[in-house]
Amino acid sequence: MSLSGFVLWQHQFILSRERGCRHNPPSFMRFLTVAILFLFGIFFVPAELCAQAINLETCLQSSGFGKNTSRSAGIGCWQKTGSRVEVQDKKRFVTVNGTRVYLGRAPSFANGKFFIQKRDWEKHIAPIVAPLRPISTLSPRRIVLDAGHGGSDPGMINARGMREKTYALDIVRRVEALLKKRGYTVILTRDRDVFISLADRPLKANSRQADLFVSVHFNSAASVSARGVETFALTPVGESSTNDTSNTLKKIADIGNAKDAWNTLFAYKVHSSLVAKTDAEDRGVKYANFAVLKTLKCPGILVECGFLSNASDTALIATKNGRERIAVGIADGIDAYVRAQRGNMKK
Repeated sequence: MSLSGFVLWQHQFILSRERGCRHNPPSFMRFLTVAILFLFGIFFVPAELCAQAINLETCLQSSGFGKNTSRSAGIGCWQKTGSRVEVQDKKRFVTVNGTRVYLGRAPSFANGKFFIQKRDWEKHIAPIVAPLRPISTLSPRRIVLDAGHGGSDPGMINARGMREKTYALDIVRRVEALLKKRGYTVILTRDRDVFISLADRPLKANSRQADLFVSVHFNSAASVSARGVETFALTPVGESSTNDTSNTLKKIADIGNAKDAWNTLFAYKVHSSLVAKTDAEDRGVKYANFAVLKTLKCPGILVECGFLSNASDTALIATKNGRERIAVGIADGIDAYVRAQRGNMKK
């Protein structure tokens, strides 16, 4: 039996016990079934996986959502005023208000209910749909903007000769101007074409006591059809990074993991705003162990603002108007996050 198959079997067994089976087996058989299930879990399935599966609808209803309104098996949809959450069986993401947010493990659907890992609720969903405890009593005002690459490291260079380092810095300067007009204190890890090590970027944010950190990059892919924007937060402990095909679980926490929930909310707010302002394809809020995020003491994200290897994305990035739209999307997302934190201070 596969790991996912066992978990599904476990869910079905638990549910049948909750409802009461039509034909109850003798007590000895019930005892034997439970014993086999227990021993199988000990020897073949990580205890954490078995113990941490929870009912998604129960969690959502505790946060004010109604019942699942979907009439399709394997598809869930829950709503409350201003929020909508959608999920599909065996798809490793949820959609919150139209924005895709990736999970550590795909949900499973059994007997009309969706089950997710407790960690997925706490790290990926609840931070967006339920109030978070404020990080401090002060509203975030000090923002560090990090233009990717620089100097001897050009980043991606596409067929048109567009260098990632140049366009990342252009976006950062535009975001800086927008944020300063809105009263923020803005610090750049680099303000010209110089090389800055990956370690020095979060170090500068920490030394300047930053409230938020945003690293700006552009994407590339072997397939020229790949397009859109994606926003990364640091991978939580016990999960594999979103794009890690080997599914290697992270075992040791980084400093940045202390802000896991806030990282998710920050990534969601910026990503949602960026997609809305640019009409770009939504590639989702994802998770990775990027060096610039590992040692941060404040919430931080890395934004991939489009593909320099894709013609339509490049057409947007190449124009001043297009880059301004990207910058406004990021700045508005920062504003949205700050408003969310202020709102949580009052709850």
